[in-house]
Amino acid sequence: MSMFGNAKELEPVSKSSDRTLVNFARVFLYMFILIAITGGVAFGLGYVIATSYAKAIEGGGDPTAILNTYLGLIIGSSVALFIMVLVINFVFIRGKHSVVVPSIIYAVLVGVLISSFTIWMDWVIIGTAFAITAGIFAIMALIAWFTKGNMSPLLLMGLGLIIGVVPLILINLFFRSTMVSWVVSFVIFAAIMFITMFDIWRIKKIAEQGYMNKNLSYYCAFVMYVDFINIFIRILYFLATIYGKK
Repeated sequence: MSMFGNAKELEPVSKSSDRTLVNFARVFLYMFILIAITGGVAFGLGYVIATSYAKAIEGGGDPTAILNTYLGLIIGSSVALFIMVLVINFVFIRGKHSVVVPSIIYAVLVGVLISSFTIWMDWVIIGTAFAITAGIFAIMALIAWFTKGNMSPLLLMGLGLIIGVVPLILINLFFRSTMVSWVVSFVIFAAIMFITMFDIWRIKKIAEQGYMNKNLSYYCAFVMYVDFINIFIRILYFLATIYGKK
C-alpha cells in the first residue's frame, strides 16, 4: 500500500524547477542502495548457511543446529520487519530525525528473509526476476515523468483490487483451486503495479513542486524500495512456478 497517506503536510524547501530531475534521480539512487544492501545480505547469508550446512553433512555432523539458527533468524526478521515499518513512518511523520538508519535496518531484514531464495532457487531465475523488475521500474518511471495528467485514480484502483480479491482468497481456503490461486496472484500483482505507478508519479510531483528535502528523499526511496521488493517477489514467484513445471 502507498505510504504517502501517512505523511504529514509538507513545507516546500525549494522552488527551483531545474532541480526536479536531480531530485527524482536521487530518490532512485537511494532506492538502489537499499536494494544493493538487501541483495548483499541475501546472497551473503544464503552462501554462509548453504556452505555451513554442506560442511556439516560432509563431516558426518548434525546440521539441525544450523537450520534452527537460520529459522530463528527468519522468524525474528519477520517480526522486526513489521516493527521497522512503524518506526520508519513514525520517525518521518515527527520529522526530527533521519529515516536513513531505520531504512537500512529494514533493507537488512528483508535481505535475511530473501536469503532463503538464494539457497533453494537457481540464481539465474533470481537474476531474471531482478532484471524484469528493474525494467518495469524504468518503464514506469518514464511514464510518470512524461505524464502531465492526474494519476491519483491508480491508487484507488489498486486499493479496490486488493479489497475485491479478499473474498476470492477466503473462498479458495476451502476449495483450493489452482485457477483461483492464479487469478488471485495476478490481481494482487496488478494492484501492486497500480500502487507503484501512483507512488512514482507522486514522488515526481513532489520533486516538481520543490518539496524534496534530503529526509523526504530518503523516505520516498524507502517507499519505492518496498514497491520494488513487492514486484520482485511476485515476478520471482511466477518464474519459479513456470520453471518448476518445466
